[in-house]
Order: sequence, then structure tokens, then C-alpha cells
Amino acid sequence: MASRITGVFLLLITVLFTIRLATQHELWAFGPDGFLSLASYSIDAQGFKVGLPTSGLDLTMISLIVHGWLYVFYLYTDFRLWTETRWSFGRFVLIALGGVVPFLSFFTERRFSRLAKGETN
Repeated sequence: MASRITGVFLLLITVLFTIRLATQHELWAFGPDGFLSLASYSIDAQGFKVGLPTSGLDLTMISLIVHGWLYVFYLYTDFRLWTETRWSFGRFVLIALGGVVPFLSFFTERRFSRLAKGETN
């Protein structure tokens, strides 16, 4: 279950970062432009973002923070599974990569939960 939630947030931040890098917009909620909007920004000489709203929530940044904490929980569950099954370190790393490689967490969840239950393909 942790891998699915982490995977969904990873896909969300992948989309939001693509928007950020391609168009210099961030997803903003409850700002001056309404319930949900894309707020544009520019980069000043010091490398800081300028032009973002001063009210509302930066959903791009919030999704990054939430994914980070979910990934910590995901690594904890990965570690618990790895220690209880006594799998190789390579499997531990492969499962851990599921939280940072888009779509991989869904495949590792399916594959390794079956192996942990003793149901091989």
C-alpha cells in the first residue's frame, strides 16, 4: 500500500515538475486567481522565483514535501520486508528505487508482494 501511495505522489510531482520546467508555472490553490490555478513566475538575478502569489498554497512544493515523507515511510516498509525475508541487497535497492522512478513502485509492489507471500509467477 505504501508503494502505491508513494507512486501516485511521484507521478504527481513528475507532472508538476514538467510543468514547472517547461512553462515556469506552479500549481497554486486558494490564491488570488481562484480555487486552483497555474501561477507564473520568473527567476531574478540571484536565482530566486519572483511573481508568485503571496496568498494561497503552492501545491507543487506541498506535493514535494508530502512525497518526501511518504518515501521515508516507503523505505521503512522496504527495510522491514527486506529484513524479514532476508532477500539480497539488490532487491532492497530495486524496491527502494520504486519511490523515485515513475511507475516502478507499482511493478515492484505487485512482484515482490507475491514473492513475499510465496506466490511465484
